[in-house]
Amino acid sequence: MTLLPTDILLLLCLVALFTGFIKAGVPSLGTLLTASVALIFPPRDALGITLLYLLVGDTIAVSLYWRLAHWKELIKMILPVLTGIILGGISLAYLDNDNLGLTLGLVVIVLVSLEPLRPQLTDWALDHPGSVRSGSGVIAGIATTIGNAAGPILSLYFLLLKLDKKAFVGTGSIFFLFVNVAKIPIFIGQDIFQPMYFGSVLLTAPLVLVGALGGKKFLEWISQLWFNRIVLSFTAFAGVWLVLRYFTG
Repeated sequence: MTLLPTDILLLLCLVALFTGFIKAGVPSLGTLLTASVALIFPPRDALGITLLYLLVGDTIAVSLYWRLAHWKELIKMILPVLTGIILGGISLAYLDNDNLGLTLGLVVIVLVSLEPLRPQLTDWALDHPGSVRSGSGVIAGIATTIGNAAGPILSLYFLLLKLDKKAFVGTGSIFFLFVNVAKIPIFIGQDIFQPMYFGSVLLTAPLVLVGALGGKKFLEWISQLWFNRIVLSFTAFAGVWLVLRYFTG
């Protein structure tokens, strides 16, 4: 089994810990994870590496929270999300990561900027649940395929549904396991998984569980108000980061 240099392995240990933390604590931070890994590895390789860790984290999160999931909403989102994943797969084949990162960043910033209008948007969404669900599902499917970046979009949608923090994480855990498994054939077909990284990912993957235990404790400790604030703050940060990376290289 070929391993990467020690300094890179240490960075992957941090990636594994952070993956577990976000999956069991604040799932909207997944965009930051992908962006961070892309600073170390080529963007397309980073997508594959991140997905491997996310799949481990998804499995752990589902085992912890699946009973808390909002199942009716998940079932209704299957078709829009699959549509988005297919569109994202097509985009991934033709568009470079820099332009995709800029697009995702701008979309996230726009969505976060609408937060002050959430009471009015909630009323509108309740009158148009199909449109909101379909739009969020398609955009999330595209975003997760081209950048493992559906977290900010789904987080805002789940907040719109007024899910409490545990239902939020439970619903998110099922959703992300489903979409991440659905992306595997696309990633294999586009050679995004690189065998040279498998050994190092396998060695460090158990740390995802350690991070998940920390994330679970964090979720139990934090209040609903601060949970919402953190989700929104880091969602905004993720969007700004994606845009700045485009302009700063």
